[in-house]
Amino acid sequence: MSNKIRKLPANSIYGNERKQILEFLKTENVDVVLCDFGCIGAEVADSIGDCGIPIFTYYRGYDATMRARSARQRNLIARAFKKMEGVFFVSEFLRDNLARYGLVHPNSHVLPSGVNTDKFLPAQKRKASFIAVGRLIEKKRPDLTVEAFCKEAKSNPEATLEILGGGPMQEQCQEIVRREGMENQVKLFGEQPHEIVLKHLQQAEFFLQHSVTSPGGDAEGAPTSIQEALACGCAILATRHAGIPDLVTEGQTGHLVDELDQDGYRSLIRAALAGDYNAAQMSKNARDFAVANLDNRDLIKRVETIMEKAVKH
Repeated sequence: MSNKIRKLPANSIYGNERKQILEFLKTENVDVVLCDFGCIGAEVADSIGDCGIPIFTYYRGYDATMRARSARQRNLIARAFKKMEGVFFVSEFLRDNLARYGLVHPNSHVLPSGVNTDKFLPAQKRKASFIAVGRLIEKKRPDLTVEAFCKEAKSNPEATLEILGGGPMQEQCQEIVRREGMENQVKLFGEQPHEIVLKHLQQAEFFLQHSVTSPGGDAEGAPTSIQEALACGCAILATRHAGIPDLVTEGQTGHLVDELDQDGYRSLIRAALAGDYNAAQMSKNARDFAVANLDNRDLIKRVETIMEKAVKH
């Protein structure tokens, strides 16, 4: 029988699946549950929130933005929050976005996912080197990044932009490069192993990301790529979008413009190419910020401490 006929939320957990989950939790002597992505956590808590085991969930982006546009999803979250022990968000923006709909949990915490700062380290930086990392999708608007760089870097043949990541907008970005005659300065590498991404980040001076809220309402949380870039000592040139302002201190670790402000974005790249920024100092500031605030081992310990308190109760 379908969920629709049973008048249950779409994709809800019930029947034999619910029974199997409960049996697993009992067999494995599970003390606490942490669900990655809020939409999954909402389903789990709504279904088994009365099983006596504390349940937490972690909101990371689309789950607290695009998904929250659905009235059905909001009703599910409202029910689930009453059964959850606590909620984590990677950015204050995501917590605030759910609060706009009246979805507030009393035991909520803002903790970014972080990065291993022993692994993500700066290396010798290549002068006038720019990098963009991530899926080539509309909420990241890689086309705006590519076009802005191409327009500003034509008169600076030493400047380079490396783009690591694949996605539906890859060909569109490649076409911009061809149209502008910038094949020698802009390289699209497609998806790459993490070790390759790390090497490129370590050597880049500036990290570019023109994130926006997509037409469907999808938004970033606290982009992992920006956290990794900070740890590698990259100065960030990005947008005032979602949790990015929490990661980037204006004038210290980077510069931000409003979403879709292409003229402003081009001016950031122009200033970087002209040497108007103290790239070495910004690199140091970025690294220091990451070590102090984004080390994932410290952040994981904080999550564990919060969950342990729930178990002790």
